Amino acid sequence: MSPDLLVALAAFVAMEPMSYLAHRFVMHGPGMGLHRSHHSRLTTRFERNDLYPVLFAGITILAMAAGTMSPTLRVLLPVGAGVTLYGAAYGFVHDVYIHARLGRLPRMAALEWLKDAHEIHHRFGGEPYGMLLPIVPARLRERAEARVKA
Repeated sequence: MSPDLLVALAAFVAMEPMSYLAHRFVMHGPGMGLHRSHHSRLTTRFERNDLYPVLFAGITILAMAAGTMSPTLRVLLPVGAGVTLYGAAYGFVHDVYIHARLGRLPRMAALEWLKDAHEIHHRFGGEPYGMLLPIVPARLRERAEARVKA
């Protein structure tokens, strides 16, 4: 496997904990002013929260541009590719599949556990903050299952 492919894969994998930290400590912290639109019941075509992926894409584009301008920063190209692929996967799972912002898709069994985890996040306003590998605390899963049975 080429070194660039390994770096891109490592960047993709590293993005899940980075996404968790950004969601937990920025979006549910000082950045809640933008993120609150995502947790409201109002459904509009665009949310203030949509500025986050625009910001993250801008940072990635700048990093990749730096990688093209300096041989010592070239590693930023495969890093940017991995980050971009993670962003595309996140966007598909979160915006297209879970929130159906482009219309409902057929049920995909492989993605239903991600949808269930994200619904717990919206229902209780806390964990899980991850998207592609969410860790749902047992107490929240039990609480959600109890609500379904009631």
